[in-house]
Amino acid sequence: MTKINKFLTDATNFVRHAIERRTQPENFILSDKTPHDVIYSEGIMQLRYYPHIDTDEFQLDDTKIIPTQQRHRVPILLVPPLGVYGWIYDLMAERSWVRFLNARGFEVYLVDWGDPKEENADLCIETYVNQWYCKVVEEVHQHSGCDKISLVGYCMGGLLTLLYAGAHGGDNIQNIVTIATPIDFHANPIQGKIMAAINQATKHIPLSKMERDPASYHLPGDVVARLFKLTNPLTGIISYFDLVRNLSDRDYIKAHLTTKEWFNNMADYPGATVQQLALKFNLRNELASGSVPLTDTVAEFSRINASFLGFAGDNDKIVSIPAAKKIMELVSSTDKEFQVVPGGHAGVFAGGKAKQHTWAITADWLAQRSA
Repeated sequence: MTKINKFLTDATNFVRHAIERRTQPENFILSDKTPHDVIYSEGIMQLRYYPHIDTDEFQLDDTKIIPTQQRHRVPILLVPPLGVYGWIYDLMAERSWVRFLNARGFEVYLVDWGDPKEENADLCIETYVNQWYCKVVEEVHQHSGCDKISLVGYCMGGLLTLLYAGAHGGDNIQNIVTIATPIDFHANPIQGKIMAAINQATKHIPLSKMERDPASYHLPGDVVARLFKLTNPLTGIISYFDLVRNLSDRDYIKAHLTTKEWFNNMADYPGATVQQLALKFNLRNELASGSVPLTDTVAEFSRINASFLGFAGDNDKIVSIPAAKKIMELVSSTDKEFQVVPGGHAGVFAGGKAKQHTWAITADWLAQRSA
């Protein structure tokens, strides 16, 4: 192809893709494509099982993956944060946690917390931990036929995992992996210092005096998306110009828009949970104490004896390394490890370097502990 022909082809594709992106953006979204079975649901929550479908080698970005025939005995439950959808673990065929872990021989389950609306404003931490998490683990045990489980939680998914393990877990939990999970909220550089100062000034005021109707705390998904983007506004501008420069490349557009869908299409945050996060975790910093009162129980991180692996991103603007690493002082696990890996809050989980670091380390670590 001559340079002129290539220029004309690129120009034509540029215009065609620009129009299609505006009129049919769904053509470029590749998330949530791995086949799965919904094996349990309750309200807006559902539990998925991902059967092994890859038998031949496949590509994850520029990495060749050869599925193993070995099957690990202990299943994995993937736990997303609130405010996003479970498909962030299945972002696209070339960047999918579920495909990667399946190929490494694991039985993979995923809890999707659903899409809460204003009528779900009363969903609280206790709903997720005492009710849904307990039921999901029970269903995984029953479906897999294994009385052990590995729990992998990203951001608040890790927080819910630790609360579940500290309140209800026992010998059934073989392994826990947390990724960019905040524990010491006051250790975050700017916000943490502000909240610590406010906490000191209000320490004699009972939280009950600060509580309001949960509906008043309910955060719509578009607000959650804007708040997330404000943590690194320059990235959005750079990302947009990168898209414009590559509008002739359909594969680039698909990868770009699928990733943007994560940040543009966020789920609502239930008001009752937001209120607890604001008052109990951000203001009072209860997680850092290792003891969190929940309705009818207390989550004690010292009760956690499972093998533990924690991650923090070296450029995370939302969860600092000290904020995430605090958990190492609180769990009673004798087999525990903490890794600082490349990436920001999203990059540490699904960025270009995540497969070589967070994903590979997690799979290797779990493989040694899942017999």
